[in-house]
Amino acid sequence: MAEGKDNFPRREERVPYGAKKQRTSKHDNSGGSKRPQKPKKPQSTDKRKQKKRKSLTRKNVLLGVGAILIFLVIIFFVRKNGTEVFVGSESVGVLEGRAVKAETIIDTIETQLAGLVGTEVKLNEEIKTERIHIGGGRKKDICTMEHLIPKIRNLVTYKVNAAIIMVDGGKGVVLANEEQANNVLESVKKPYLPAEGIDATVEWVENVTVATDFVDSNEVLSESDAVSVLQSTSTVTGTYTVQSNDALYKIAQSYECSVEDLIKLNEGLTIEAGIRVGQVLNVPIKKPKVSVKTVETQVLTTVEPKTYEYQSDNTKPKSYQKVVQQGRAGQKKSTIQITRINGFVQEEKEISKEIINEPVPEIIVRGTL
Repeated sequence: MAEGKDNFPRREERVPYGAKKQRTSKHDNSGGSKRPQKPKKPQSTDKRKQKKRKSLTRKNVLLGVGAILIFLVIIFFVRKNGTEVFVGSESVGVLEGRAVKAETIIDTIETQLAGLVGTEVKLNEEIKTERIHIGGGRKKDICTMEHLIPKIRNLVTYKVNAAIIMVDGGKGVVLANEEQANNVLESVKKPYLPAEGIDATVEWVENVTVATDFVDSNEVLSESDAVSVLQSTSTVTGTYTVQSNDALYKIAQSYECSVEDLIKLNEGLTIEAGIRVGQVLNVPIKKPKVSVKTVETQVLTTVEPKTYEYQSDNTKPKSYQKVVQQGRAGQKKSTIQITRINGFVQEEKEISKEIINEPVPEIIVRGTL
């Protein structure tokens, strides 16, 4: 009996019915405590979670694809696929694409206009562009750059970098460029230039200069029109010093007026009283916008008149007179300076002289009894 008890397993070695006995290490003979094994989760729970995860992933993918499609549809219908062009606040057309800039349009038009007028051009109106979506309602406004540029060019006004002839600080006339301005000034001077070979200086009475600035294109004149404007006159009162052999009618003819006009301008002047050498008269002068002053220097050979000397003879009666030495005129070289304004003589004076042949005085004897 004692032997049978020894063969019955002890309590700690017993296992529940139906359970597998845990393996022990072949090296573990100590009978110490063993590490417990984690129980395995049921297989059915893992499958449900995997199925749920796959369902969520598929749903997220569908939502993502839907969002992308909606975004693409929105982009298609609202994207900026065109450029609207404005002159000031007025829309003048729509261009396809977004690459066109206002600066490009402005440069193109200013270059074309500069080629037409022959000088630099600056537009008065503002040209701007705005990116837009070209929907069905705007397709009728679409045009090409080749169509748009001429349309804008006909709408805009512009300033030109022109040459301005300034008279005493004020604007006289406007020409397209400096070359034309200088041509105009030469044309105004030409009628008053001294004959070839005469030493003379030519200048303006007024302060005449040429400046450049941007001005409205409608101010630019042709060369012939500019000459006419500068030569147009207004009547002012000037003075004239009577010379030898002058007469009222001659002076009136010179100043393109009547004798009556001269009398009105000069208090106390009458036809009967006449005029005298050296008298200063008021005369009507037609003054153009610019006046040409010429100062001529002429060297002339002129006669130096003979002089007379008188001697007294108290032995002869008063009626007695006798030339005892025949006089003779001399000859001199005179340097004359003549100042003219618009062709009219203002002053004539001798600035130097050289006697070539001395004059011989004529001596006359007179009786005194």
